Amino acid sequence: MADKKLYYAFEDPSGNAIEFRATSLQQAMVMKKKKAEKLGIDKDAFALTSIHPKKDQRA
Repeated sequence: MADKKLYYAFEDPSGNAIEFRATSLQQAMVMKKKKAEKLGIDKDAFALTSIHPKKDQRA
């Protein structure tokens, strides 16, 4: 099961959501930190909301 990636979703209190496909929670946290810095938002404002194996394809 090498390179099995999951989707990690994060959301801040104002409802801004970001999702990353990563091989580990640690990798997703690093990606979240970089994205938050780019957006000028505190990385700790985003809380983990879900971890799932694939994106929901339902409309």
